[in-house]
Amino acid sequence: MGFLLPAILFILMLTSASADAQNVPGKILVIPVHDDIETGLSFFIQRQLRRAERENFSAIVLEIKSNGGLVTAAQEIKDALLRSKVTTIAYIKGRALSAAALIAISCHRIYMEAGSELGAATPIMLAGSGVQAAEAKFVSAFKAEFRAAAEARKRPTAIAEAMVDKDHDTIEGLSKRGEIVTMTSEVALKHGYCDQIVSSLSSIQRIMSLENATVEYAEPTSGEWIARWLTNPNISILLFTIGFWCLIIEFFIAGFGILGWLGLTCLALFFGGHLFAYLAGLETLILFAAGIVLLMLEAFVIPGFGLTGISGILCVCFSIIMVFGGVYTAMHAMAQMLVYSAVIMLILYKWGPKFKLLDKFVLKEQLTTAQGCVAISPNEFNHLLNLEGVAVSPCRPAGIVKIGDERYDVVSDGDFIEKGARVIVRKVEGNNIVVRQITAE
Repeated sequence: MGFLLPAILFILMLTSASADAQNVPGKILVIPVHDDIETGLSFFIQRQLRRAERENFSAIVLEIKSNGGLVTAAQEIKDALLRSKVTTIAYIKGRALSAAALIAISCHRIYMEAGSELGAATPIMLAGSGVQAAEAKFVSAFKAEFRAAAEARKRPTAIAEAMVDKDHDTIEGLSKRGEIVTMTSEVALKHGYCDQIVSSLSSIQRIMSLENATVEYAEPTSGEWIARWLTNPNISILLFTIGFWCLIIEFFIAGFGILGWLGLTCLALFFGGHLFAYLAGLETLILFAAGIVLLMLEAFVIPGFGLTGISGILCVCFSIIMVFGGVYTAMHAMAQMLVYSAVIMLILYKWGPKFKLLDKFVLKEQLTTAQGCVAISPNEFNHLLNLEGVAVSPCRPAGIVKIGDERYDVVSDGDFIEKGARVIVRKVEGNNIVVRQITAE
């Protein structure tokens, strides 16, 4: 019996150690995934996932309440979740639809509140004033993302694909062919896309044996909030459009004033937000600046429109593609820019004359006979018809020509005329003198 007492003590010590191990508090990091899924949110979630690994958190809970957002942002978040070494939990409160559904099924576990929904992930694109399903190739690519996430987390892949593409085989008890899958919490539980229906985060803690864990809510830094706002597609496109048009208008106004600084500020916010969120590199900004310089050279220095202008346009277009992360997204952004540009032009047309800043573009003064002004005879320049002269400035098409001892403002009949070229007057219409370059036979 002498050996019995030490054995009992040894067993008690093991039991106590086991109990202590189970009662280790641990830490849970809760990351809010609310509203639109966008690039700024992707950067925020990836930073928090790296932090959770570095600080040895026991679990990461993504609190999801979202109807979706950008496909590219969801793909980035999905990849980060699949790489995570910390247990990830999707806690769906309300809805996890479209891009948010991909984020949810990329987590190790899914818990849903009663009445919440998961699915409806067909990618869409803007078409005029409405929306329509994206092209087949984009649907196929997004379906592959769902399948990959489902395979990684050992969930039924057919259901994941049916969330994206309506052209799927009938899934017994869930969906017929031609229907996009959207599951309530009860249906998701039945088909393996919900581990348990819960009422609160505390319920998840009990299920995961983390009742005593410290719960920490991740909050974006002020810089991240600003970056998320600046990288919101609608905001960033509006900033770019306003900045671009302000600079264009400023080029035609002597000096550099309010519009120039406003334009530079808008473009700085546009590129700065993307640079901060690591959505674009410094090379993007350099490429855009090079494009603008090339276009200015084409407009004010190099005659005609050739390699310089084409290179400038390509540089600007490629910089926009790099910022928005792909050709399709960039084309969508450019379409929005055209819409905003049309609105800006309409505003300038309607209210421009009321702004003193735009007086250079608007003729407001009236010249009356009381001031000693007289109308010019409509036949004043008829004597110049068929006379020859020399271009004293380039004509693009407007320029100055010297005929005899006099200088006249003229326009070419369509072709660029270099300085020093010999010209002949081909037409006179009131004050409009049209010239053509004399070419050697």
